[in-house]
Amino acid sequence: MPTSPAPLRATFLSTFFVFNLLALTSALSWYDKGHRIVSLIAQANLTADARKEIEKILPGSMTLADAAIWPDHEGRSIRDFDCLHYVWIPEAASGYDQGRDCPERNCMVEALKWFSAVIAEKNAPIMMRRLALHYVAHLVGDMHQPLHAGRAVDQGGIDILVSYKGQSTNLHFFWDTNLVELETGNEEEIAKRLTANLTEEERLKWQAGDPKQWTNESLMLVRSHAYDIGPSVELSDDYVEKARPIVRRRLAQAGIRLAWLLNIALK
Repeated sequence: MPTSPAPLRATFLSTFFVFNLLALTSALSWYDKGHRIVSLIAQANLTADARKEIEKILPGSMTLADAAIWPDHEGRSIRDFDCLHYVWIPEAASGYDQGRDCPERNCMVEALKWFSAVIAEKNAPIMMRRLALHYVAHLVGDMHQPLHAGRAVDQGGIDILVSYKGQSTNLHFFWDTNLVELETGNEEEIAKRLTANLTEEERLKWQAGDPKQWTNESLMLVRSHAYDIGPSVELSDDYVEKARPIVRRRLAQAGIRLAWLLNIALK
């Protein structure tokens, strides 16, 4: 069993009690859509061994897509895990630095590394692996949403109020939900469409790197696009049209990379 970073080490065992008591909700919030799309893409790219192992880890008819949304629902009751969904990186920094940005290793980059190691431990208690799988499926998605590597001063866009087509929201929520909702079709159709034209070269290129690299990709996108909203609170059509292909690509990358990560961990 890998050594867990703080605060995971202090809370992981007590989390089992919470995890056992709470049932996975059947009601989906609309911001779940992106996570489910990522998981559906991953599911379609799993090896036979990884699929069998996931079936052992998850209970009953629970799917990988179901598991991926748990951290944003019942998982929120684990307060020490809230910080695992993001990492804030200083504006002057060129990229993620663990010593500076995550000294206690309690951010999405270090958490994904650790949870990935947990699911690979076939002798670990099943509930440990189950909880870890929930977070692996979820955090890969979070890591590919640019504002999860945003600025501390505005909480990754949460404190930036914007509107689009007369609807008020915040910048983070707009990228989490509104941009995904603009995609037509159900989740299965979107997942297939986003990967339908991927070349083998693209797939192989994406199946590389690590959580640090993927976070740095988001950092570059959050600086070049997500925060580039101009002086107006109302988001322009031009802003949205530039953002949509970024969201599509990041969803596809997250799905392919989640499958790659799981295929390695569960071989």
